[in-house]
Amino acid sequence: MNIVIICAFAVVSAVICKTVSNDRSIAIVLTLAASAVIFMKAVGSLSSIIAEMRSLFLVHSGTDPEYMRILLKGLGICYITSFASSICRDSGEATLAEQTILAGKTALLLIALPMLETLIGIVKTLLM
Repeated sequence: MNIVIICAFAVVSAVICKTVSNDRSIAIVLTLAASAVIFMKAVGSLSSIIAEMRSLFLVHSGTDPEYMRILLKGLGICYITSFASSICRDSGEATLAEQTILAGKTALLLIALPMLETLIGIVKTLLM
């Protein structure tokens, strides 16, 4: 992933969106399309990151693989929530953006509950 090319694409897309900003529907569609292209470029490099994380979690640390799944799910929730709320905010829907962030935080808490249960169990055993 060449970050310079992605950033240049983002800036050029933003300038194009500003030039057609008198027609909001076209600007929103252009923003969505450019965001999707950037998102797909970023997702393309995830396989090497996941392989490295798998190596760190499973080989080097000996921790439960479930923790890696929770971490990856949480990261995905954060990215998707940020992406969706930014699109909502750019569309002029600040309230919808905030509700999207709230839903993302709730989903993140929900998937982290097994880790919290494990942490509470560890604290209990240490205190007894």
